[in-house]
Order: sequence, then C-alpha cells, then structure tokens
Amino acid sequence: MLNEFQTTRAWEYMLAAEARSLYFGDLATRYTRRKQWITGASFFFSSGAAATIIGKAPQWVPIVLALMVALATAYAIAVNLDRRIAVMTQLHSAWSQIANEYAHLWNHTTDEDAESQLERIMGREKEPSELAIRDAPNDQELLGKWQDRVFSLNHLTSQHG
Repeated sequence: MLNEFQTTRAWEYMLAAEARSLYFGDLATRYTRRKQWITGASFFFSSGAAATIIGKAPQWVPIVLALMVALATAYAIAVNLDRRIAVMTQLHSAWSQIANEYAHLWNHTTDEDAESQLERIMGREKEPSELAIRDAPNDQELLGKWQDRVFSLNHLTSQHG
C-alpha cells in the first residue's frame, strides 16, 4: 500500500512520463517529416520531370538545385536522421509504457504490492532517461508544450503560463 507521499509521487511521475512520451513522439514525427521532405525533394529533382522543367530554366538553376539536393542529403546523413527517428520512437514507446504502468498503479494504490510496483516502475525510468540524455535534444519549450497539454487533459493548472 502506498502512503500519501508515495501516492502523490506516483501521480506526478505518471504525468511526467505522459508528457515525455508525447514530447518524444512529437520529435519522432518531426524527424520523420524532415526525412520525407528530403527524400521527396531528392527524388523529384533527380527525376526526368524535374529535368524537363529545369531544361527551360537559366543555366544556373540545375546547378543550384543539384547543390540543394546534395546539401539536404548530406544533412540527413550527417545528423543521422534514421537513427534519430528510431531513438525518438523508442523513447516515445518506453515513456508511454511507463506512463501506463503509473496509471495502473494510481488505480491500485491500496494493493499490498503497490510500494514494490512503484519502485519497479521508477527503476524502469533509468534506461530511457539515460538514452534521452545521450541522444535526444533538450527542447524545454517543446517539452513545456506537452506538459501543458497533459495538465490540460487532467484538468490541472498549467505550470508554463
């Protein structure tokens, strides 16, 4: 059974985990969209349709477009968008599962094993936290947006104005 302090912590940790899940899901979506734009632009500008359009343009246009495609592709490789997408997706999934476990615990705070469940869930936060510190951006403004959303969904007052 959880005492009052532990019950409050379980609630707070649940909200924090939900916000992190949404934050990393948003980042995964942003990186995926960026990669799709780069891939789509590269495909289009290297296609015959683009060559036909560009063929009627001034001579410098094909060079500029080829340079833009090369730079966009180099950017995608340099920042390793595929890995970033995979990591953000993994973090989204991990924090979503942790939030669900806290929600389950929140509904079972009087169970005999509630305290051990709380400790187990808190222990599960270590790996995704380390991964986030190592491989994820720290965009406090974006995280604040998702914290505000979680607070709103739970009919709480926002901490970020």
